[in-house]
Amino acid sequence: MKSSRTDKYYYDIGFKCGLEIHQQLLTEKKLFCRCPAGYRNDRPDGQIIRHMRPTLSELGEYDGTALMEFKTKKNVTYQLYRENCCTYEMDDTPPFPINREALDIALKLAMLLNCAIVDEVHVSRKQYLDGSIPTGFQRTAIVGVSGWVPYKGRKINITHVCLEEDACREISDRGHEIVFRTDRLSMPLLEVITAPDMLTPTEAMEVDALLGRILKSSGLVRRGIGSVRQDVNVSINGGDRGEIKGIPRTGMIEKLTAIEAERQLGLLGIKETLRLRGISDKTIHGEKYDLTETLKKSKNPVIKKVREYRRKIKAIKLHGFAGIMSHQTQPGKYFADEISGRVKVIACLDSDPNIAVSDFSESAGFTPQDWNAIKKECAFKHTDAVVVVWGPEEDVNTALSEIKIRAVEATRGVPQETRQALAGDVTGFERVLPGPDRMYPDTDSAPVKVTGDMLERLKSEISPPVYQVEDEWQKLGITGEIARKAVVSPYKDIFEKLIKEFRFPHQFAWAALNRLGFNKFTDNGHYSGRVIELFEFYKNGEVSKDSLLGLLDSFYRDIEKDLADVLKDHKLVDIASAEVQSLIEEYSRETADMRFANGDDRVNYICGRIKAHFGGRIDGAALRGRVAGRGRV
Repeated sequence: MKSSRTDKYYYDIGFKCGLEIHQQLLTEKKLFCRCPAGYRNDRPDGQIIRHMRPTLSELGEYDGTALMEFKTKKNVTYQLYRENCCTYEMDDTPPFPINREALDIALKLAMLLNCAIVDEVHVSRKQYLDGSIPTGFQRTAIVGVSGWVPYKGRKINITHVCLEEDACREISDRGHEIVFRTDRLSMPLLEVITAPDMLTPTEAMEVDALLGRILKSSGLVRRGIGSVRQDVNVSINGGDRGEIKGIPRTGMIEKLTAIEAERQLGLLGIKETLRLRGISDKTIHGEKYDLTETLKKSKNPVIKKVREYRRKIKAIKLHGFAGIMSHQTQPGKYFADEISGRVKVIACLDSDPNIAVSDFSESAGFTPQDWNAIKKECAFKHTDAVVVVWGPEEDVNTALSEIKIRAVEATRGVPQETRQALAGDVTGFERVLPGPDRMYPDTDSAPVKVTGDMLERLKSEISPPVYQVEDEWQKLGITGEIARKAVVSPYKDIFEKLIKEFRFPHQFAWAALNRLGFNKFTDNGHYSGRVIELFEFYKNGEVSKDSLLGLLDSFYRDIEKDLADVLKDHKLVDIASAEVQSLIEEYSRETADMRFANGDDRVNYICGRIKAHFGGRIDGAALRGRVAGRGRV
């Protein structure tokens, strides 16, 4: 959905956006072991449970993300498959040497993105603390830097391109239990990181689409659901970097980045309001209250359930925050939702609703009588805000601490955090952004030297980037929807061969190729070569245009069938054969007394009958010439 704001609006607020595209590479094996790369949806062979805990860095510091994840007290379950997972993935053995097929592909793609290629590939460890990688870090290697792609007369800078291992797939996340599947773990992944050069949400979406087209058109990456994920980093004047992670579709980027800009404007408005009220990070005390007894007679279903499970209801009072909780930050979302998101993720209180706030007197089913009791207990003033939370006592205490932290952050403006896309084109809190010192050398992996001969070989194996191909195609008259689809399809190389060498009309070539199976092109190079042979039958005059389509259908049903046998059933009928001559005579007599608008209609009728008799296995133009050349016709 297109943003309703003008480009000037985004220039004025200082909108900036950078992209991080994560694209799986088309390899047989994983990156640091020899397990096959691929997805599994059958029953796992086993599982293990682990817990994440923070450790001090060499500088004697804890990473903020590590501390946040530790607060969640998650049980992390990994589902295992014997064929797709080994002791490397479970951090029980060191890594194998890096997959050279994956490295070759990564270097090719970095060159395709106009990057300067590194002299040596050094593997590093990047902290990955949400449990989706059992080691707690991701092995990654920079393969190219200082790249660019052309966009509307300027260059979009690519800061670096990395080859790294993919993380697990999340299966479920409820309360203190999170489940991951390890089939995807350690699959080779290319990460493309741009500079914050996109100045409007539309530019962010269009550049993401361009980069995606460049990668897909290479034929070196996986396709399908889950094979590509994009993160966007957005900031505005006075704001800070907000990362929206795991956006599944390019079309969502424009609206999500526009909404993130509005969210940051809203948070800056809250900061200014609090400043004018004399509220700062030093003045927030956040007094806490136990309301379990206070609300013991409440008829609120939420409270009744708390009593039933012998849990706790507590509150925190924020002086000077009256009206702040109801300050809108996203369409249909308010600052109270910023609080709720933190409570959901960090305190693991993820049942909706999970908080009630005094700005919304009917939130979570609380009645005026409930609020009167709460305000009396909390010595509430009209300038205050109260946030109520309930659940297991340990989780509730964690929630109250996080609410105070988020209130302190509100006085400073926009916190650095990672957010996730939610239904309704809005975002929710996922985690705090990792610290800047999250990468360090991997002493288990030896460097790989990148030689000049190696680069020359790889360079000779890559096709031109998609924008060059499209420019060339445009000169050949191939434009519009067919060009846009063909250039990123697995048929691209065959399509181009048919246009340039076989001189087929591009509409016919595209229609013919679409009779074939998409997946076979991506997974079977042998398939592509056999398809070219089928088109050569037509080029050499052995089959008709109509018969070619039937030939392709027959081949698709059995791609290993002998091509001579496939041709036998579709071979072009000799126009001079006695059988054809006999049919021409027969239909000429049959139509002698029939009424037609003109002679052409009669010729068309006779040709149609004969072509139907032979199932299209006849040269239509030659047949028409022979039929029309008969004096009686």
